[in-house]
Amino acid sequence: MRLKLKTLAGFQDKLVPKGTHLVGWAALVQALGLRAPVRHPSYVSEKHARGSQREGDGFRVFDKRYQPGDRFIDHLTFALRHEPIDPLILKRIFETVPKAVLEEFIRSTPTGAQTRRAWFFYETLTGQTLDVDDTPNVKAVDALDPKAYFTGKGEISRRHKVRDNLLGSGDGAPSYAEQNGSKPSLRWGCPSVRRKR
Repeated sequence: MRLKLKTLAGFQDKLVPKGTHLVGWAALVQALGLRAPVRHPSYVSEKHARGSQREGDGFRVFDKRYQPGDRFIDHLTFALRHEPIDPLILKRIFETVPKAVLEEFIRSTPTGAQTRRAWFFYETLTGQTLDVDDTPNVKAVDALDPKAYFTGKGEISRRHKVRDNLLGSGDGAPSYAEQNGSKPSLRWGCPSVRRKR
């Protein structure tokens, strides 16, 4: 599914840095017309960025080598790999995008780490099961990076081969993320989360 990405001067009441394009969560929110705040939007520069990425006033700019493409899956994969997990945005994306798009993505790369995480988050946040076979025998990946979040020990979801290290029971499970080396902040998940193993 191709996204209709627009070049914008501003995004959610903030100026878009000159010579950049929305990427990841911000691109998905804009292209899908979602009503969800993006706390720290990411952009991809049209040029090379010193150090491959730089932090600005509440945003991050990535080097042009990070440009993921213009498909939904490209930006979802980028967000899962490079940005903090945002359960509200994920849930709204999954409510908007047809299940068939995610099923096709999972079938095309069933053992990919970001594929399995997207699949796990879809079924966890929506309570719906996608029409795909269980993941073949591969090493499990963490739902949340334990270096970036406070996480639980976690059980492995046999279906996804993802270590469910989210805190809580799933009904509004909180996630704790460190930001800029400061004390961790608390972010609550969606109240309608259903956990499956």
